[in-house]
Amino acid sequence: MPEQQRPDRYRAALAERARAELVAGEGIVAMLPFATVPKRPKGPEGKVRVGVRQSWRRYRPTVLTDRRLLVFDSGRTPSPRDLLEAYPVEAVHLVEVIPPGTFGQVRLVLDLPGLGPVPFDTGRKERDDVEAFARVLGPPA
Repeated sequence: MPEQQRPDRYRAALAERARAELVAGEGIVAMLPFATVPKRPKGPEGKVRVGVRQSWRRYRPTVLTDRRLLVFDSGRTPSPRDLLEAYPVEAVHLVEVIPPGTFGQVRLVLDLPGLGPVPFDTGRKERDDVEAFARVLGPPA
């Protein structure tokens, strides 16, 4: 389990915060404590200040359990605050995994209910977790 392989304070904080949201029998499969969501392009609605994808680049620590995808709000630091959204695993689809870029980040594009494709840029040490996401959510569509 990736959670046990690389303990650090951000992973520990995210695991602790996620455990508060788990239901009986639900277990953590993978975590992306440094996941960020790029800013949303400005559209006719103006600036978007709520939700998973906003008009600002935000950290969105993300936890994949055997039942749900939990996306946390954290603002400008990777420390999770509140649960922003929870999606059933069956409703989340892996669209694309973009290989590591300049700083070793992998972009994981997930199709989220009601939002469509949302890119999550992961931390450079989260490749095992990205592989776990791909195993659980299936190959890209």
